[in-house]
Amino acid sequence: MKKEKMFYGWWVVLGCVLITTTMVPSVMSMANKFLIPFTTEMGISRGAFTFSNTILQIMGIFLAPLVTKKLAKGNIKKMQSISIIVFALAYASYGLVQNVYQHYAISFVIGISYLNAAIIPVSIIITNWFQKKRGLAMSIAMAGIGVGGFIFSPLVTMWLTHFGWRTTYFIFAAIILVVCLPVSLFVIKKQPSDMNLKPYGADEVEVKGKTVAKEHLTIPTKDSFKKSFFIILIIGMICNGIINSGALGQFPPALEELHGPAISASIISLYSLIGVGGKLLLGWINDKWGIKVSILFGCTNFALAFVCILFGQNIVFAYAMAVVFGLGNAIGTVIPPLVTSAIYGPEKYGDVYGYVSSATQIGLSIGSLSVAATFDATGSYSSAWTVLAVLSILTMYSWLSAYRKSRQYISKNNSAEVEEVILTKA
Repeated sequence: MKKEKMFYGWWVVLGCVLITTTMVPSVMSMANKFLIPFTTEMGISRGAFTFSNTILQIMGIFLAPLVTKKLAKGNIKKMQSISIIVFALAYASYGLVQNVYQHYAISFVIGISYLNAAIIPVSIIITNWFQKKRGLAMSIAMAGIGVGGFIFSPLVTMWLTHFGWRTTYFIFAAIILVVCLPVSLFVIKKQPSDMNLKPYGADEVEVKGKTVAKEHLTIPTKDSFKKSFFIILIIGMICNGIINSGALGQFPPALEELHGPAISASIISLYSLIGVGGKLLLGWINDKWGIKVSILFGCTNFALAFVCILFGQNIVFAYAMAVVFGLGNAIGTVIPPLVTSAIYGPEKYGDVYGYVSSATQIGLSIGSLSVAATFDATGSYSSAWTVLAVLSILTMYSWLSAYRKSRQYISKNNSAEVEEVILTKA
């Protein structure tokens, strides 16, 4: 008996993992690795350097809807490949700057090319390729972010020590170009139909000859923007950005203040490692029990992380925070595309996800700054952790309410084309 080939969508997922492992950490977890050497040589404040990251977020807020629509309707391979080249060249040019204003100018270019090359195209492509196991596929793709942080943290530290910050930018840019460009050109396919395939699980029907009930939104996408479920969804995304930025940005200094740098580093490493598994677990939960259960699981753990850090002076609670935060922090990257897809379906996903991404970026831009400002004003993180715990619950309530309210605009069409059970194997 001839062995069936692995579904090509899993190769697409692997390609997406390589992109999120290399490109995303370069502008997220690894960006501040350059802070001290850059500010020391340039003689500028840390805030001045950090403004480059604010520029990247601003690009996401204003351009994400436009970029998402163009990627959904256009040639993803062409746009993504060109953007990867531009991103790598711009990132390398960071190593040539003579002042912080040149750094800012390059950040505009990086912000635009990043939108066209990384998270947004990955989420569109995974949504196109998977009907069944979409949660698992999305979580695997996004798990690359944590894997990349784990891999590149010691490497970037070593490069900075031995070669300096300018050469480190060159090295990182070269790795991104060498890894991501071939993936975009030769591995990534926008949708299964490009290879005369169907999405994973598209041929599966219920047992006993029953036909598939395919859900779709009965109102035009533009009309949905006026409905309460869309507004509630956006509110949830803003809250999601705030709690993620507040946690990821301020847990490290808070832990260091409570327990010193050594224990702080061990706790951060623990929740980073658990976070990789947490993404995979959340995807499996979504595929097994649906979007509502995955929202409950993720947001509950995220809220518990803030409760634990409130008692973080106790080392047991500090490590408990690492566990629940690692399990819950997938809500920042995995849940937004999944809940958007659950509400709108793959056909209208590209028209909507840009607005979802923009809302998340708004939250990300204010979360960490707000928590830091609260500490500066009160000398304590306690009130900020309490507010973020409440916002975690509000995020959960918003997403669940948005999904529930959207059901009144959903219709189910039975496909009569398939009359027997056909199992699509991995």
